[in-house]
Amino acid sequence: MKKSIIVCAVFLLAAATAFAGGAQETEEKMTIKVAEQVPNLITPGAWDGQAFSLNGSIYDYLIEMDANTGELVPSLATEWDSPEGKVWTFKLRKGVKFHDGSDFTSADVKFTLERTQDPELGHLKAQDFENLEKIETPDDHTVVITLKEAAPTFNFIFTDYNMAILSSEYDYASKGESAPMGTGPFKLEKLVPKESALLVKNNNYWDSGLPKADELRIYFVPDIDSSVSLLEAGEVDIVPQISPIIKKRLESMDGFKVVSPYQESRFIALADDREPFSDNRVRLAFKYTMDPEILAKACQGTLGETIFYNETPIVNALAQYKKIPFRGRDIDKAKKLLAEAGYPDGLSVDFFYASDHPYGSDIAQTLKELSAPAGIELNLKGFPRDIYLSQHWMNGPMLLTGWGVRVDPSMLLMLAFHSEGPWNESHLDNPRIDELIEKIRGEVDPEVRQTYYDELQEIFHEEGTVINLQVPYLVGVSDAVTDYRQPVTMLPQLEYTTIK
Repeated sequence: MKKSIIVCAVFLLAAATAFAGGAQETEEKMTIKVAEQVPNLITPGAWDGQAFSLNGSIYDYLIEMDANTGELVPSLATEWDSPEGKVWTFKLRKGVKFHDGSDFTSADVKFTLERTQDPELGHLKAQDFENLEKIETPDDHTVVITLKEAAPTFNFIFTDYNMAILSSEYDYASKGESAPMGTGPFKLEKLVPKESALLVKNNNYWDSGLPKADELRIYFVPDIDSSVSLLEAGEVDIVPQISPIIKKRLESMDGFKVVSPYQESRFIALADDREPFSDNRVRLAFKYTMDPEILAKACQGTLGETIFYNETPIVNALAQYKKIPFRGRDIDKAKKLLAEAGYPDGLSVDFFYASDHPYGSDIAQTLKELSAPAGIELNLKGFPRDIYLSQHWMNGPMLLTGWGVRVDPSMLLMLAFHSEGPWNESHLDNPRIDELIEKIRGEVDPEVRQTYYDELQEIFHEEGTVINLQVPYLVGVSDAVTDYRQPVTMLPQLEYTTIK
């Protein structure tokens, strides 16, 4: 704790310096302070998902998700329609302006979509928009998108955090990292890369009742302990992604509460293209060592209530989930499978994970203990999350990675489990799975589409490269904070949030 206090003191001094010369605080000004992880890139399209409060406040999206109901709701698009899933018509909101004063029009939507196919950018949603055939803008507030093949859930893609709507007249290539600009409820006043950001109320926001706060102060803090120390000291009001242990600590103290807006996944990925997990018998052997109830307890939760477990990428809460009975823990069967695969004396494998990410170290240690009786020795390789993601993710034979839920699971399937997926961390290359993912994305009939989901999950259960442990996403907040909203799109909707 002493180390965290020292880090906080140094950090607050740097932050105070960073904000010097910015807007002067008054007693009437409502300021919300957030501690976020240190981001890598923040420009939409290249953003790796570590600046949710920042980007969710600066940018708007065509479509949003209602945090209370889970339904898609209008944002920059007021309505959308596609009778057969191939030609999509979007009607756009009128009177919207970007932070630089320029008008939001259909040209900006066209630019945002065409930008996904820029090979120099390497847009993280490039695959999702390869299906584009043409984009028409019959007027300033209408966009007609024609796809090469029908995609009945195409509209869900626009909720992805990398699909913020950008201005066709702004130079994001040179300014996106230093001066991000959108149509969102807050606009950037000052940014100190890797340290802090000051956002102020957008007085020209299209929703005249929002945002409710006057400014956001976002501090990029390198570790969760320092963030929580700032919260306890009253220097910040919101800390996302806290651990269950910190949750218990905050709940035992006056002045704080913990909210859990949704579940997220911890994928245990087994590399399909390298030993030992290139042999499905080894993957099955490892699965037979699992005990979901023990894993749930390791995550400070209860199986079937706060923690969920399966062996497919589809989370239990989604309608597309197929319930498959748990195979059961069977150490003798695991040993037999290992012997058949050529490992009669067991095996040793390096297991990489982010040691400072919530649940990471507890899950890793529990997996090591569960698999040891079968002769599987896990060499734990824990690193800070930024090092894990930059140096080890996508490269190790066995990985533990946090994944957010996508509102349309086909988005996640294409991203992480198609053989050409940019985030295919287990290097899965299964032609039938590829075929099913493509069928899911193109099938108009929901009942037929579900049959593809069912088959895909059955294949994953018997041959797949993932164990899916679902855990609560936890946010520590001051009792003074009201109406904190964050749907499963992972984007906090801080325009609704207030503080006493």
